[in-house]
Amino acid sequence: MRLDRAILLLTCALCLALPAALAAPAGWGTLDAGTQALLAPWQDDWDRLPTDQRERLLANARRWQAMDADARAALLKRDAQWQAMPPAERARLRARYAAWQALPADEQVRVRAAASRFASLPASQQGAVRTNFAAQDTGRQLAWLLGPSIGEWIDQADAWFAFVPDNERAATLRMLQDLPPDARTQLFALARRLPPDRREQLRRDLLLTAPAQRAALIDQRLAQ
Repeated sequence: MRLDRAILLLTCALCLALPAALAAPAGWGTLDAGTQALLAPWQDDWDRLPTDQRERLLANARRWQAMDADARAALLKRDAQWQAMPPAERARLRARYAAWQALPADEQVRVRAAASRFASLPASQQGAVRTNFAAQDTGRQLAWLLGPSIGEWIDQADAWFAFVPDNERAATLRMLQDLPPDARTQLFALARRLPPDRREQLRRDLLLTAPAQRAALIDQRLAQ
């Protein structure tokens, strides 16, 4: 495997975090020969790259250099598995990772705790959980990408997904997630009394409204 491919994997596929105390990135001429070999694809543009990108590349180059043979072999194996996936599956996993990155820290803690509990279950129970999740419709599966707190209100939101286009589901879920709890409760109460066409219009109006003004819009529609 070429060295530039290795560092590209670390940068793009693994999305490794930067060390907190990483120094400001040095100029290309000050890098040692091994680091230059890893970062050769970026040599011509190095001094013009944004600082955060150079920091990420340097950090990942150092991580690769610090790996032993087994760790590098494991990375190559993961890359082979990634490259063998259909493009649609890779896109799905990228979307899941982006959703994870967007979760607040407290939600990430809850997800990690849930993952730990799941890992401790017998295989038969894990299979039952997976089967139950696979049986849920696309809207509900997508909803869980917003974090575990969504379970407190997703049942009430089901009516919203009956006519929502697939390419607008994520935005609709995010809009519902971002509403203050009281405004969300009011919205669900309002939606229950609206016919489908007016409910859909309300959903679109909310998406077009600035987040800070959505609660006021809900109050206004409730008063009508």
